[in-house]
Amino acid sequence: DALPADPADGRSRGQKMADCLLDLVLRPGETVLPPVQVVLSVIAPLGALLGGDQPCEIDGQVVPAETVRALLAALTGHPPATTAAAPAEDAATTDAGTGTTSTTTPTGSRGGGQGTAGDDSPLGDQALRGITAAEAARYEAEAGELAAWWAEMERRVLAGEFDAEPPPQFIDEDGPPDLLARTHSAPPPHPAGPPDGWWARADRAIEDAGDAVLTAQQELSRAHRLVATAARADAADEAAWAHGPAGRVTAAPDALTALAAATDEARQALAGLLATTGGGGLADRPRLVLTDALTGALLGLTDLPALRRAATTGTGLSTPGPTAGYRPGVALDRHVRARDRRCRFPGCRRRVPRSGELDHAVAWPAGPTAAGNLTGYCTGHHRGKHQAPGWRHTLAPDGTLTVTTPTGLTAATTPPPY
Repeated sequence: DALPADPADGRSRGQKMADCLLDLVLRPGETVLPPVQVVLSVIAPLGALLGGDQPCEIDGQVVPAETVRALLAALTGHPPATTAAAPAEDAATTDAGTGTTSTTTPTGSRGGGQGTAGDDSPLGDQALRGITAAEAARYEAEAGELAAWWAEMERRVLAGEFDAEPPPQFIDEDGPPDLLARTHSAPPPHPAGPPDGWWARADRAIEDAGDAVLTAQQELSRAHRLVATAARADAADEAAWAHGPAGRVTAAPDALTALAAATDEARQALAGLLATTGGGGLADRPRLVLTDALTGALLGLTDLPALRRAATTGTGLSTPGPTAGYRPGVALDRHVRARDRRCRFPGCRRRVPRSGELDHAVAWPAGPTAAGNLTGYCTGHHRGKHQAPGWRHTLAPDGTLTVTTPTGLTAATTPPPY
C-alpha cells in the first residue's frame, strides 16, 4: 500500500507484495547491509535422507522427502542421497534381504508408467512382451468376437431385418407428395421410390449407425488394452522400486534397518550432510533427534561428533542435566526447544522465539532450571502466564501442560510427537 500508484504497472497486489519481500531480503544496491536470514526448521526421518519416501516437515508443513533432499542439497552443497532401482525384469527375483540388487539407473522416487505410447496393439506393444499365454488367448478371443459381431451386423443389414417403415409420428413431411394416395388407387406392389426416398435414408442411417457402433467398439477395445498395459507397466515399476534400495529404505521398520538397506553412496551422502557445520546456508549444524518408536516423544538430541564420542567412550546419550543459574545452558536450551517446537499454550501454533521465552513452571530459584521445569511459550502467552490474573499453568514431569482458566475450565497439551 505504501507504493506510489502507477497506472502503467500491471502487477497485482500479490505480485507487488512478493516483489517487496524480495527487495527486503535481497536488498539490491545496498551491499553494505548485513544479509537477511530466513530460519527454517527442517525435520526429516533418517530414511528420507537415505532416499526413502517418508514424509518430512518444514516449519510444521508436511512436504515430500524429495523436496527436503533438494532443499538440503541447495543449502549445504552436498548432493542428495541417490538410490538405484532394480531392472523391472529382475524385480521378482531380487533378494530384498541381501542388498545385492544391481544398481544401473539412479532414481530417488517412483517413476511413471511405461509402455503407454507407440503401438497400441495387444501383442505388439513393447510393454506386453511378457504377457502370459492366458492373456494372449483372451486378446485373440476378443478380436474374434469383434469380427463375428461385425459379420452379423453386415448380414442383418443385407437381409433387411431392421424396421421396414418408420413410425407414423416420424413421417417426413418434406418428402415427395404421394400422388397415388390422392387418386385413391391401389399402390403398385413394388413402387420404385426416388433416389432420396425412405429406403435410401434408412440405408444411410443404418450405415452410419453401424459405423458409429463399430468405432465405439474399437475405441473401447483400444482403451481396455491401454488401461491394462498401463496397469501392468505401473505394477512392474512399483515392484522394481519396492525391491530397490529406495523401497527397502522406505519399508524399513527402524533407522538401523534403513541404514543397512541403503547403498554405500547414500550412506556417504548422509555422513557428509551430518558432518556439515553451521554457516553459509545453515543457521546451525544438523542435529540428530532420538525418539520413542511408539509415541514419537523426544528422548535425546545430539549431533554426529557427539554421537561418535558417545559410541567411543560408551557413555551413551541422555537428557541434558540442570543448569545452576537462571538461564538454561546451551544444550538444555536446545533440547527444550526441540521438544516443544511451538508455543505450548493450548491452541497456539506460534514458534518459540530463538532467544528467551523458556518459562520456569516453578519459579526459580524455588524450581530448578531443568527440562522437567521448563516450557516453551510465544511472547504473548509467556506474558499472559505472569500477568493474567486467575490463570494457572501446571507442568507434569512427562511434559504435559495443563492450563486452568479463572472460571475453572482446563485444557492440556503435550509435546508434539515426531
